[in-house]
Amino acid sequence: MERIVKVESPLEKDIDEKEKDAVKNNKDIENEESVGKVSSEQIVAVEASEDVCDSKPSSAGEDEEKESLKGEEEDKSVAPAPVLEKEVDVSVKPPGEKVKEKDSDSGSSSTADNSSIDLNLSISSFLTKNKESGSMSVQDAKRQKKTLKKTRKFMVDGVEVRVTTSKIVTDNDTKNEEMRFLRRQELRELRLLQKEEQRAQQQLSNKLQQQREQIFRRFEQEMTGKKRQYDQEVENLEKQQKQTIEKLEQDHTNRLRDEAKRIKAEQDKELSKFQNMLKNRYLYPSIEKVISNFALFLQEFLQKQQQELDSALKKIIQQHKSELATIEKDCLNHKQQLMRAREAAMWELEERHLQEKHQLLKQQLKDQYFMQRHQLLKRHEKEMEQMQRYNQRLIEEMKNRQAQERTRLPKIQRSDAKTRMAMFKKSLRITSAGDTPEQEREKIKQFAAQEEKRQKNERLHQHQKHENQMRDLQLQCDANIRELQQLQNEKCHLLIEHETQKLKELDEEHSHELKDWREKLRPRKKALEEEFARKLQEQEVFFKMSGESECLNPSAQSRISKFYPIPSVHSTGF
Repeated sequence: MERIVKVESPLEKDIDEKEKDAVKNNKDIENEESVGKVSSEQIVAVEASEDVCDSKPSSAGEDEEKESLKGEEEDKSVAPAPVLEKEVDVSVKPPGEKVKEKDSDSGSSSTADNSSIDLNLSISSFLTKNKESGSMSVQDAKRQKKTLKKTRKFMVDGVEVRVTTSKIVTDNDTKNEEMRFLRRQELRELRLLQKEEQRAQQQLSNKLQQQREQIFRRFEQEMTGKKRQYDQEVENLEKQQKQTIEKLEQDHTNRLRDEAKRIKAEQDKELSKFQNMLKNRYLYPSIEKVISNFALFLQEFLQKQQQELDSALKKIIQQHKSELATIEKDCLNHKQQLMRAREAAMWELEERHLQEKHQLLKQQLKDQYFMQRHQLLKRHEKEMEQMQRYNQRLIEEMKNRQAQERTRLPKIQRSDAKTRMAMFKKSLRITSAGDTPEQEREKIKQFAAQEEKRQKNERLHQHQKHENQMRDLQLQCDANIRELQQLQNEKCHLLIEHETQKLKELDEEHSHELKDWREKLRPRKKALEEEFARKLQEQEVFFKMSGESECLNPSAQSRISKFYPIPSVHSTGF
């Protein structure tokens, strides 16, 4: 930096003279200090940058924007921009005839070595590049700026009031607004996708709830049907038993009546024979003795007949009771077998219902996770599509920017070549005053060849830089896609692991529930068998006690009196 400042003094004089001549000829610039400030700022900016393609016009654009805003506040117009363009154009254009005269004068009075020429050329090239870039940045700033006006009308106390607001909109604002619009559109697509997912999940949840309700209703219907079936069988058995017992009782009553009639008829015959025998035996004795003996024998004979009748009827009754006890026992055993079959069927049905419920819940869980995987894949496809669109926008922006740079580079090179050639000719006239025209033309030709080579190197450098930028951008896009794919794969793996964990928990819950049911089944079986044994014992005790009661109360007239009255001594006619 110090070396450049030292060499700058002779060149600044020439530049000031050029600027004075340009001000006199064009009358567009009011003072010389503004040009000096612009040139010094451009020199510093050029030193900080490597070439024209790498320099960014944003700073110049911001300065121009500030100047334009100030101008709008004062004059409501963008006046400083063309003034600055004129200043830059004046600094770039080579002077006319007066410059040649002063160059001849200065060539006769000043000498410098080749190093000073190179430094002057480098400074002039930096000046030219910066001025060119400055002019481009100003033009870009002018081209990028737009004024957006909004007028709002409203009524205040019956008076219409208009408020107009203006806003300066640049291409960056437009680009940001476009990016925001695209982002809002992507978010809108994701929200729509989320609503579709929620709607599908709600429909699936309702469907699964209906399936559960249907299977629970079917379980209840099967249980009710099975209970009704066995209850009907038990009821039929009880009806059959009742009919059998009623028939047995009727048969027993008829048999008892018939047997009593038969025995009574035989006893009547025997009684008449016995009475005739007694009459023949006591034909002549005294009347009182005959009557007393006859009554005594007759009473004994009647008691004997009654005992025979009672014993015969008791035997029949005992046979009937034994038959009745056998029938009751068989019926109770059959009923208990039906109850065992009923309970076994109910237990088997309960176990099958547990298995079916587990299979249903397991299938429903798989259906839910299948839908989640499907929705996750759709979401991943949407995210990948958005990422590809974003990458495509970046690539298109890069291509457009590179195309603009490629289009702008030849113009900059032509302007730069003109300025450098003019500066070279000027320095050539200063340093080599005694050279022949052929030597000057040869040096100019060599300088033109060097310039052509330099421009070619600049184009090659720009092409290489564009390729590197595109390659880096493509690598970045590929890295973004790989990162997104990795995140999506991790989400899929997490979902699969969560599904496996849920299925495992469901299987464990079913195993625990089945184990508890089987543990509770043993006491139920035991209680059922105890109930059956108690009923059998109660039945045996009942029939045993009924038999013993008959044996303990052998009332001769208890059963016979129901069918026929017992004849007494007074009914015999004596």
